[in-house]
Amino acid sequence: MNYVILIVKGFLIGLANIIPGVSGGTFALILGIYERLIRALHNIGVKTAQRLLAAVTLKKTAISNAVLELRRIDFGFLVLLGIGAVIAVVATSKLMIYLLNEQHDPTYGFFSGLILASIAIPAKLLKGFGWKELLALIAAATLTIGLSMSMGEKNLEKQQQKQSLEAKESSEVASNDAVVISRFSVGKLAHLFLSGAFATSAMILPGISGAFVLLLFGSYFDILTAINNRDLFVLLIFAAGCGIGLLAFTRLLNYVFEHFYSLTISFLIGLMVGSLYGLWPFRKYEIIDGERVDLAHIVPEVNVNLMVTGVAFLIGAGIILTFSRFERN
Repeated sequence: MNYVILIVKGFLIGLANIIPGVSGGTFALILGIYERLIRALHNIGVKTAQRLLAAVTLKKTAISNAVLELRRIDFGFLVLLGIGAVIAVVATSKLMIYLLNEQHDPTYGFFSGLILASIAIPAKLLKGFGWKELLALIAAATLTIGLSMSMGEKNLEKQQQKQSLEAKESSEVASNDAVVISRFSVGKLAHLFLSGAFATSAMILPGISGAFVLLLFGSYFDILTAINNRDLFVLLIFAAGCGIGLLAFTRLLNYVFEHFYSLTISFLIGLMVGSLYGLWPFRKYEIIDGERVDLAHIVPEVNVNLMVTGVAFLIGAGIILTFSRFERN
């Protein structure tokens, strides 16, 4: 039964990580496994690789050391969480593309409710709040808003480039070929690698959405499409970035929590506050190659869409509050 529970928890964390604005780290915190997860990831290092590779010789001592190393890094725990997370990503990737393209405003309203209610979780962890913590919060919020505005400018450039391409190309086939070549360029793959490193780092932090980071990097739909199309090459490049970012960042995370605990928590809260700007549901947009490209924030009209989005917001906030109540109990 414990195995099933861990897989379910992994599923919830994986589901959170695929949703822009929701933090897998927050769900790990709510589910009571955050510290164990960070400790297990932090324990993985060069010694782990050495002992596991030595076991290939099939020597009794080497195998025994490998087994002890797997226990030290809590391997079974990580595997079960990983199984649940992978199931969540594979099962919901198509649904997320549909919701973000076809039900954009209510979906982002739901995300906004999730992230706004989640702010209370790291806030409760603060041991003190002074001017330094306030500056850290403001700096983080400013950074996130700046990144969101930058992404909007990149989307506008993407629209202009697409329109220019369509004007020059005489056939739809030629246009599609240009898109394919661009998709698999060295620069694009390097971008996906870095996106994976930064997104995975964000995924393990309470309050920071890895999927939102992918949206900021402009890689979110690329990764979901690669998952749906079983594009193993693209996914391997992305996974390599994820692995390196995960192992490197857990060490940094341990350090800053040990030496700058309240400042770190305040910075996380600032990132969450700033992310609400990027999750504003109501946008001016264009449809390019069947993909919605958001261009600018707008003030919503009072209509059915606003009401549905408001209800979705309340549902999202209610889910987080319900999880928080379970965590307290």
